[in-house]
Amino acid sequence: MPSEQAGVVLVGCGRISASHLRAIAELPEDYRLIATVDRDIGRADEAAAPFGAMALASLDHALALPGVTCVILCTPNGDHAQQAMASLKAGKHVLVEKPLAETGEQARALATEAQRQDLVLAAGHTFRHCAPVNYLLDHVAELGRLRAVEVSSCVFWDGPQAPWWAERTPEEGLIVSLFAPHSLDFIQLAMGDVAPTRVHAEGARHQSGWQGEDEAMIVLAYPGRRMATLHLSYNQLPIHDRKVLFFEKGVMEIIHGETLLWNGAPVIVPPPGMVTDPGRMGGRDLAHYFRGQLAEFAKAMRREGHRCPSGAEAALGIELLDRVRASLRANSAEEIDPPPKG
Repeated sequence: MPSEQAGVVLVGCGRISASHLRAIAELPEDYRLIATVDRDIGRADEAAAPFGAMALASLDHALALPGVTCVILCTPNGDHAQQAMASLKAGKHVLVEKPLAETGEQARALATEAQRQDLVLAAGHTFRHCAPVNYLLDHVAELGRLRAVEVSSCVFWDGPQAPWWAERTPEEGLIVSLFAPHSLDFIQLAMGDVAPTRVHAEGARHQSGWQGEDEAMIVLAYPGRRMATLHLSYNQLPIHDRKVLFFEKGVMEIIHGETLLWNGAPVIVPPPGMVTDPGRMGGRDLAHYFRGQLAEFAKAMRREGHRCPSGAEAALGIELLDRVRASLRANSAEEIDPPPKG
């Protein structure tokens, strides 16, 4: 891609699209919004209007527009594989809101097509793009051997945040499919993007507004006798967001995505105003994550050094998700499928 602006088509104008649109507006040297696409043309028009962009109901129509360089998919999970494949086959770079696809087989097919076409296929693992994770990647070689990782990602959603959340079956998964990809991506990043040797998952459903699990605990064993645990919740107030990495030379903690401690001493603290109340939903500003993600995507399209998770990396993560969902069903289906009591 030449150094001028990338022409963007954004598909899916629901809740998460606002963060992507804000990031596009904040990176005018890198991006120009050409069109928005949504089955609800009114929503597409509302999203497109501030940019002077077109509003369309058809992805095929958008892919045929002149000047389109890349596609950002903000659609429901079940649409990702088909829409990403259509975009790749049309010769467009693609950024897909996590997860890359519903199954590892779909994700691997997308990664293969992107490689065949020499296109960038990136997964929207937004929470990679922050100062603490960058510090970890820059200094990991100095910290000694990594033995274990503990991640707690516990938030509070009082029911579905989009109508399709309520329609997901227990087999498709709820929190492990919608929320776990962020944390599993971090664990995979820390472990060096190798598949775990063993996976064990337990889940439960506490709310009746959806069918799938809203609480889960995952234990992973990695080569080299390394281990990881992940606790996920849609039921927790105050919010608890903590990543702990146990190295040979000490302990690193990342708290609420913004503060990094090494052996208890602060190394990175957020600037004033970024975190106002980390214990509640909306209590920290996430704009820099989306802005950083799109900046890295632009570098990837320009063939510059970048930290954008590739399609191949994301496919490994989706293959891991397949294993997590299978373990969840095998171990705790009876804790998910019945309506919660009381």
